[in-house]
Amino acid sequence: MAETTPELTHARAAQLIDRLARLLRDEIAAIGQGQLARVEELYPRKAELLGEIETAFGSGKKYFEGDDAQSQKLRRKLDDLRDLIHTDLALLKRMTEATGAVAREIERIRDRQSLRGLYDRDGTPKEGPVTPSQRFDKSI
Repeated sequence: MAETTPELTHARAAQLIDRLARLLRDEIAAIGQGQLARVEELYPRKAELLGEIETAFGSGKKYFEGDDAQSQKLRRKLDDLRDLIHTDLALLKRMTEATGAVAREIERIRDRQSLRGLYDRDGTPKEGPVTPSQRFDKSI
């Protein structure tokens, strides 16, 4: 049996917008608190809700274009939602950039501490062999 999508009404549209706004606020708070596991946990719900909104609003233009109070309220909610989305996106971008910077620094440290040679105190590579030559007593 195929699942049917409930008919979009002003109330249902407002409910969907509110649910996504609440989820975005939770995600923004989790990012601010450094709870990256929580951000990952919220992702499937966000993706599912976005799909639900796309499906519901695909034919719901009439609910936003009117001059009545309900349509104006929905437009304000969408404006607020857009602002939340931009804030969330900016935080996610910064988080991604910071993670990339940490990964690059770890790689740089790993390369410096590898077996690629010895380095002076200022970080420049030393010339010559990595290990001194060893002498063996062959007199036995």
